[in-house]
Amino acid sequence: MNYLNLPDDFLKHSGSKEMVSNYITQLNARINQSGVAVYSIAGISNSTVQGAHFPTQLQTPNRSVSITFTFNNSLLVKSDIAVLIFVILIASLFTYLVSQSRQSSFSAIEATADDEPILAEAAKLVVDLNTKTFSSSALEEKSVALANKPLCFYLALVEFCIQYPDVVLNQNKDVPDELLNLANKYFYRLVELGHTIRKRPNFTNSLEKTLSEIRAALDEVWQDEPELKEIYYPPKAYGEGSRSRLHHYGLKAISCDDIEVIGK
Repeated sequence: MNYLNLPDDFLKHSGSKEMVSNYITQLNARINQSGVAVYSIAGISNSTVQGAHFPTQLQTPNRSVSITFTFNNSLLVKSDIAVLIFVILIASLFTYLVSQSRQSSFSAIEATADDEPILAEAAKLVVDLNTKTFSSSALEEKSVALANKPLCFYLALVEFCIQYPDVVLNQNKDVPDELLNLANKYFYRLVELGHTIRKRPNFTNSLEKTLSEIRAALDEVWQDEPELKEIYYPPKAYGEGSRSRLHHYGLKAISCDDIEVIGK
């Protein structure tokens, strides 16, 4: 019956009367000796079938199909009718149980999906040029203020390390011009935002002091999440001769997704 072209009021589909009528004829030929015949399916009838009508509904998981039977009183006795009704009831019950089983399966799947924990988005560094502060996206109300020089230099350092990940930044060497240009760009942006600034800082002087101020601010921001600090932290130089060509104060693991700049 799943393959019959039946009418569908919801889809405004009239179905194929010829196909359904032929199906009724073939079906009645098979059950000719049972005393029961199919008169109509989904409102489509075979006019050659005569007898008393007995309407019923065949319930499927997707829809309900009306079927009308006729009985040949000469072939049927009361016991036969009782058996037929019992069979129809059993078939309807089986269809209902199948439908309920599928519904339970779908509900279990939906419940499992609802119970799955939602992974929280990893916190990232938020730099606000309007307030000249560092903060964590997970706790933005806790912010750390920075002076102009470390603020501009750090933003330039982040952008430089993303653009030039293979360049080694060593404190015994000159700061690359590209890095200085980026630092100046952020300085002029502070001026545009209305911050009172007496003069442009010299980003090449006191580099270790600038990096120390940046590290101190990051220590405070990531106090509760120290595992995240490594992404943002300019590495320190340790031990004898540590400020050699091997030392690199650049940010090796930083990416655009790790930082949000407000007022850029």
